[in-house]
Amino acid sequence: MSTFKDKIKEASKSLRSNVVLALDLMDHDPANLYEKCAGTLESVTPYICALKLNRPLVLRLCLQERIKNLVKLAHDHGLATIMDAKLNDVAHTNLAIALQYFDAGFDAIIASPFVGWEGGLDSLFLEASHRDKGVILLVHMSHKGATEGYGQTVIDPVTGEGRPQFMIFAEKAVAWGADGAVIGATHIEQIAAARKVLHGKVPIYSPGVIAQGGSPVEAVKAGADYLIVGRAIYDSPDPAASARSIRDQVSSALTT
Repeated sequence: MSTFKDKIKEASKSLRSNVVLALDLMDHDPANLYEKCAGTLESVTPYICALKLNRPLVLRLCLQERIKNLVKLAHDHGLATIMDAKLNDVAHTNLAIALQYFDAGFDAIIASPFVGWEGGLDSLFLEASHRDKGVILLVHMSHKGATEGYGQTVIDPVTGEGRPQFMIFAEKAVAWGADGAVIGATHIEQIAAARKVLHGKVPIYSPGVIAQGGSPVEAVKAGADYLIVGRAIYDSPDPAASARSIRDQVSSALTT
């Protein structure tokens, strides 16, 4: 079986896009919400390489019913699927949660490195490896307050030096064999700095594009491999046109 890295790389190549659709739609009526999600996904599939779903959507639609259908729909179009679980608990709890998402068909899951390796994310990485699933680490979030945690200067437990937290997380992404590192498109300098640590071994996924002020072009120029885009696509009067425009902007920037 192919790994998650292989799967999303192939999808990106065949669809000529590095855009990950963050389908974070909200609606109190599950039936209406599902129809909106499925309709939006169907319309933009020619212009994206992956689908990312978040916890509010899963809670509203039910993991074992409509969410499974959305994951299958994405797979039918050759897209990779990512669950934005932000796992941040002890090992057995992280594993119990991840197993349900993997069983539902998700190809990768996002987790927080704050909990550490031993007794934190070790069992998750092991299970993901057995199943050819991916683990993407949350290295630096995209919102303004993210610098209070991910950007703070901390004492490196190995070297004893004061360093930015996100840089230590980037190193852990390499050491642990993560399949991706989330770094907000709103933090261009952090993308560029982490890129030097990741050495191309761990691809960068950048959320916060457009709606939060992040530039898709500047993000990829700084080193982002994939762009996570939500509101700029699904809140658009024409989601397909918006997805195509973002894809084309990035493709043009990378060839000039």
